[in-house]
Amino acid sequence: MEYLVISFRSRAHTVRFAEFLRKNGVYCQIINTPKEAGVGCGLSVRVSVKDRSAAQKAARITDYASFAGFFLVKTVGAKRVIKSI
Repeated sequence: MEYLVISFRSRAHTVRFAEFLRKNGVYCQIINTPKEAGVGCGLSVRVSVKDRSAAQKAARITDYASFAGFFLVKTVGAKRVIKSI
């Protein structure tokens, strides 16, 4: 299983970003930031890998100063691997 996590250093920006994505037709969820990412405010936005370009475009448009990054999360067996992208 693979998905993207978009992390911010502000909970308010996390929620606003998720709302922006939803208003623009991108399904997303607000989740706890995976501890392996080691960044953010504790909450992140989760999107499908297929929505990567839309999420990246949204990040450029919203341009929140608290933006911390995009992370690809892969589950391999019982292990979760996170890579900054």
